[in-house]
Amino acid sequence: MKKLFIVNSRADSKALARFKAAYSQYSEEHPGESQTIFTEFAGHASEVAGKAATEDDVLVVACGGDGTIHEVANALAESKTPMAVIPLGTGNDFTRSVMNEDHRTDCGLCVRDVLENNFRIKNTDLIKVTSFDRDGNRIDSSSAWCLNVASIGLDTEVQLRAKGKVLAHPDSAFVRSTAYVTSALGCIFGNRKFEFKYRALRGDGKPAESVKSVFTLIAVCNASYYGDGFCPAPNAKIDDGLINCCSIESVNLFRSLFLLTKYKKGRHEGYKEADVFVTTRLTVEATGSRDLNGNYDGEDFSGHKVSFECYPGALKLAIYGQ
Repeated sequence: MKKLFIVNSRADSKALARFKAAYSQYSEEHPGESQTIFTEFAGHASEVAGKAATEDDVLVVACGGDGTIHEVANALAESKTPMAVIPLGTGNDFTRSVMNEDHRTDCGLCVRDVLENNFRIKNTDLIKVTSFDRDGNRIDSSSAWCLNVASIGLDTEVQLRAKGKVLAHPDSAFVRSTAYVTSALGCIFGNRKFEFKYRALRGDGKPAESVKSVFTLIAVCNASYYGDGFCPAPNAKIDDGLINCCSIESVNLFRSLFLLTKYKKGRHEGYKEADVFVTTRLTVEATGSRDLNGNYDGEDFSGHKVSFECYPGALKLAIYGQ
């Protein structure tokens, strides 16, 4: 099997250096079996992965953060071409759900296992996210496959602020490691009310439509982690054919700070303000004058109404270790 490494050239410089050293070492032991392509522009990873999906017997390896993984997964969705992941990003949140800590912190182990075929292919679910405007027209630029977590509300505002901090200080490891938590604290003191309702066929048998229409956020999860380690869905599994959902009601500042600490650690279930359930399809619709702003796998989207649908086994994912 040929190995195609698609590398985000804008990844952390130290992480890139570690990857290059590991690839140089292990590729010498497997000459002619692999190729590396460093991205040159936005969408390049998706373009390269899409071309690879037309070839036979190739493993596409997404080397970067959640954004790179998102691009490659979208290009390979519902194809026969599998993908592997090597974490070179800031949070590397999706990898928390699919690999052990040794692989998450040592890209050399990942490179070695890819080239030595020390992996198994797992049929993995994807969430299809489709956004619509107020007239019911599909918004193509805000519709995509989601491999990890999609969300609407406060956490999207947090993400935008965190991105700004990282972009302003791209070489600061401290800023990268603290951007999301400091942004979350900052945003909690701002607007915490987002007007929407949601409807789903719930696994717990509760009413399909939400009773309230003002929330802090809603997270729609295929895996467990996002936002540099926040855990909205500790029980999520990437191959169970289900979407794990969590909405948090609009609450006062003191309660927000309390729930933030629980939400960070995945211990929010059971609190009255947290609605946690599983479903296969969910629709979220704005109820106020503002459209919804959200993100899937860290990429921004917007719309008046957004549908989320689970597609079981839509992606073939390489999992390290036999």
